[in-house]
Amino acid sequence: MRWAVLSFAMLVTVFTAASAQQQVLTLDECVRIAWGEQPQVAIAEKNWRLAEERVKSVRANLFPQLSAGYQFRRYLSTRIGFQIGVGQVQVQEPVEFKETSLTVSQLLFDTFQTPLQIKQAKAQANASSHSYERTKADIALQVAQQYLEVLRARALVKLQERVLERAKRLLEAAEAGYKAGTAAKLDVLRAQVQVRNAEVDLLAAQNQERVAMLTLRNLMGVSEDFVFEIAEPTEERYEPPSLTESLAQALRQRPEIREAEWQQRSAEATKQLARINSLPVVNISGSYNRYPSTTRMTDKEWALNLIVSYPIFDGGRVRAELEQAKLQVEQSELNLKRTIDNIKLQVQQAYTNWQNATERLSAAQEAVKEASETARLTEEAYKAGAASLLDVINSQVALAQAENQEIQARYDLYRAIYALRHALGEINRYFADKGNEGKVSTLQPKRLSLSSGSK
Repeated sequence: MRWAVLSFAMLVTVFTAASAQQQVLTLDECVRIAWGEQPQVAIAEKNWRLAEERVKSVRANLFPQLSAGYQFRRYLSTRIGFQIGVGQVQVQEPVEFKETSLTVSQLLFDTFQTPLQIKQAKAQANASSHSYERTKADIALQVAQQYLEVLRARALVKLQERVLERAKRLLEAAEAGYKAGTAAKLDVLRAQVQVRNAEVDLLAAQNQERVAMLTLRNLMGVSEDFVFEIAEPTEERYEPPSLTESLAQALRQRPEIREAEWQQRSAEATKQLARINSLPVVNISGSYNRYPSTTRMTDKEWALNLIVSYPIFDGGRVRAELEQAKLQVEQSELNLKRTIDNIKLQVQQAYTNWQNATERLSAAQEAVKEASETARLTEEAYKAGAASLLDVINSQVALAQAENQEIQARYDLYRAIYALRHALGEINRYFADKGNEGKVSTLQPKRLSLSSGSK
């Protein structure tokens, strides 16, 4: 019994240690987690689902409507009667009415209002599906940018650790020179100041890393109990098409443009409906009622209903609705144009930033090599008494600046790549393909045809 208890305790300990171990997530895994946990994505998906249900609701009006009912009424019927010797009297008799019914009705014609309502609802559903994709793309870009910001902050922490190590090494050299009588006390004090400044910069960099990680967790929508670490992105050679081809690709693929186009179609359908309501409206419907049990004489009924209506006076409501619909169409056209202009600007900016970051990284890497060699030679010269402490400090500051610029340029290039992928409208497909490699399925919204009979 004691051996069993010890074995169980060992298993619990091993399981706890394994569960507490941090898992390392790649960028595409963080993006897919955000797609599943971010409330913004969930809200956009619900809006899309609601729009699809609206299509089903409106389209149901084209199909026969079948309903069953049961009625029961009990009331007192009062009538005037005459009685010999009494004259006029009121007679009250209890009456019961029982009836079961089965009704079939069918809309035959409503001046094309229902097909237009279906067209409008489908346009809204398609706009919502592209809004869902747009939200996913925006979240993917935000997570990617913040993921890289965490890695940038982490690289700066490592840089500050190297700076502190160099400052301590310089302090040791200054103290050794002071003991040997080859360096002044002032050199030791200056070296100590460098160490303290490096320690302060290291603490600031560590805090910046923690804040960046908290922001990433917030963007991913994960709880505090979810413990994870992130990995450096794999080196990928990214060569976008020319700027002209990139602009054309963005106009084909960006969900914002498709969303604006479907919003415009919805506004046009609304205008057509408003125009119909300003004219004589004809409604034709048929119905058949069957009464399996009833207290009345009729057991079945056929009906053909023809209703013609025309608004003679409504206080200007129909005219105002028509003008409002026309303005909505004009507004949707302007919104589409504004969206296209904004996307063109985003592509041009992202493309320019990518080119600039590529050139900066190459120059920064060369600067690091030169500054590193300069710092090494200056430190050796100081130990040999051929250079001053200020020369060493200046060379180390220049090296730290060069390394900082290299880090900034490297992660700016990563960020520019993902910003350009987003601008071209391919960031969702990029991370979805990564997910397919990892056997992770993603939700793919379907498109609704504007023809009334298709889905």
